[in-house]
Amino acid sequence: MIALGKYPFLRIFIPFAIGVWCYLSLSFCLPLPAVWLMSLVLLLFSLAVSRWVKSIRLSWVFGVVMSLLLLFVGYGTAYVHDVRSAKQYYRQLEEDARYYVARVYDVPSERTNSYKVTLDLTCQVEDSGVRRPVSGKVLAYLPKPEGEFPLRYGDVIAFPAPVPATKGPLNPEEFDYGGYLARKGITGQLYLNDGDWVELHQNEANPIYAFSYHFRDILLASLQRCGLHGDEFGVAAAILLGYDEDLSAEMRERYVAAGSMHILCVSGLHVGIIYLLASTLLGFLNRKRWQKVLKHFLLLALIWFYALIAGLSPSIVRASLMISFVLFGEMLHRKGAIINSVAASAFLLLLFDPAVLFNMGFQLSYAAVVGIVVLQKPIYGLLYFKNKLLDKAWEITAVALAAQFATLPFTLYYFGRFSVYFWLSNLIMTPVSFVVIIAGMLLLMVSWIPGLNMLMGYLVWGAVFVMNTAVSWIEQLPGSVLNGLYVNKLEFVVLLALLLAILLLVTTERRAFVPVALALVLLFALSVTTRHYRAERQQEMLVYSLRKHTAVDVIQGHSHLLIGDSLLMGDTSAVDYSLKGYWMSRMLSQNPDFVGLHDDFENAFVRKKDNLMSFHGKLMAFCDVPARVSDSLATYLPVDYLLVCSRQKPDLSSLSKVYRIDTLLIDGSVPVYLAEKWKTEADTLQIPCYYVGEGAFKAEW
Repeated sequence: MIALGKYPFLRIFIPFAIGVWCYLSLSFCLPLPAVWLMSLVLLLFSLAVSRWVKSIRLSWVFGVVMSLLLLFVGYGTAYVHDVRSAKQYYRQLEEDARYYVARVYDVPSERTNSYKVTLDLTCQVEDSGVRRPVSGKVLAYLPKPEGEFPLRYGDVIAFPAPVPATKGPLNPEEFDYGGYLARKGITGQLYLNDGDWVELHQNEANPIYAFSYHFRDILLASLQRCGLHGDEFGVAAAILLGYDEDLSAEMRERYVAAGSMHILCVSGLHVGIIYLLASTLLGFLNRKRWQKVLKHFLLLALIWFYALIAGLSPSIVRASLMISFVLFGEMLHRKGAIINSVAASAFLLLLFDPAVLFNMGFQLSYAAVVGIVVLQKPIYGLLYFKNKLLDKAWEITAVALAAQFATLPFTLYYFGRFSVYFWLSNLIMTPVSFVVIIAGMLLLMVSWIPGLNMLMGYLVWGAVFVMNTAVSWIEQLPGSVLNGLYVNKLEFVVLLALLLAILLLVTTERRAFVPVALALVLLFALSVTTRHYRAERQQEMLVYSLRKHTAVDVIQGHSHLLIGDSLLMGDTSAVDYSLKGYWMSRMLSQNPDFVGLHDDFENAFVRKKDNLMSFHGKLMAFCDVPARVSDSLATYLPVDYLLVCSRQKPDLSSLSKVYRIDTLLIDGSVPVYLAEKWKTEADTLQIPCYYVGEGAFKAEW
């Protein structure tokens, strides 16, 4: 049995993280003075309890009080780090702002037609010319120039105010990109044309990050000089230096489907390989105590130097910090308390950046490490092989199974998919990635030596080619990916509780956790069954909010029909990003029947003729061309919904001579300025109106 008293940082981290979660997730916000006052009261109470309560039976009182104290401290820490609570937050002062001065916060990222730049606001200039310090970050998109992009990390620019706020999801179950940016401190988003900003010819870069980015660019150029190009360069750059800007979407998807995406993220695997290699090479320093201390300091220096040349990305910093705590634990002769070291690194990360708790990479990496530490040995012990090769293969598979099991709740919740052949992928990728990382490090070291650099370049190219070929083969295996595995928030929490119960069962060997785990399995099955029952009886109609397309979804049970413009189904990125999340949540087909706006169609619950559609006892008319008005009509055609989905000029008075409209729907593809005119005319004629550009329209029966 493993005593939980071995893990003090775990006992600190859990209530602190709960406090951070409360601040970032709950709608209400406690005043900061009240939070610190409550923390002080709990601190004094804990001191009193520790002094006067001596009974072992009442020792739990001190633990409860300290947990509450850490919860409030976590809440207050998240409050303090929230840029929106700062007195100089730019949104609170924007009314008087004429333009902003900002620093380029990180390396500009190239997109298809633009560059994405994160700007750290430093001050605003008012109409009177007064400069006022402000804080906050915004995301800007700048058009691609004909030559080289002029901005670098740390450059200072000025641009006009105001800054549009980031938007939340416009469709149900769509990824909340605005919330994702807000957790990174980015609360504004804008597009700057060439004449909208001015470079001030200043640079305020952090020298450490500036050196890191510059050195990484030199190493990337070295990889290209040594013969790496195309997909091989993109994968090698991602594995060795954490640079994935040149990684194609197709290759990224192949690694995801094969369950090997973690290989492309500079993380604990890469740091661990470097640590093992360096520890082996420095093995001669294991004789005396001072030599062991020197060895650990050299290992720490090497790990953080690697983090530096890899661009100090969050994933590499997280992995380096994690293994640094493990090394400190070894220096203190605490080799057995790896989980304590992992919890200490997680606590330190939350202390400096509480929002990292909601970072998907943070959750996946720490879950994988905990799973490997706790579950790998029990899984490995299930089978025994005398053959050394089979035994090694089973050991690698046990690691993959432990990590996959621990990260399964997060994988299902965030991606709704499961890679079936992850175990096969890891059998191939683990040894080959070891070759890539070691050979890649040697290549970077000898890149200035003619002949030898090309030799190492061919070795890296060959190893990466094997990896790319393997993932392509695995992706094409039958049933390689299970899609549509949706879990809602309640089911996600239940799965996390189930994972925790299993981890506690393994670590403490207490059978009391068995009925807890079974109860959680039953609760999860009940939730899924309830969703399935509701899905069988659902009758809905949705008009999705898409800027470039029209998309109307008619749902009957598990079946649905998608009506849209001719280009909609060809825009897979829009469908995947905005529509498929809702389809999974409602247990609908990911490949529905598709009908054009003017196509005829009929099934059990929809009948469509030209621009008219009947469903669930309702009638909808599509208006994507100017109305053809006939004064000879004796009666108007009564429609429940009239959907305007074109750039035509508003002429609702003419349309009202053709249709008797119950509700006017203005599609998201209609520009805002035209939508405002449609809404004005609808108000004049007293017709209920809804603009889909502000959010999807949903009707259910």
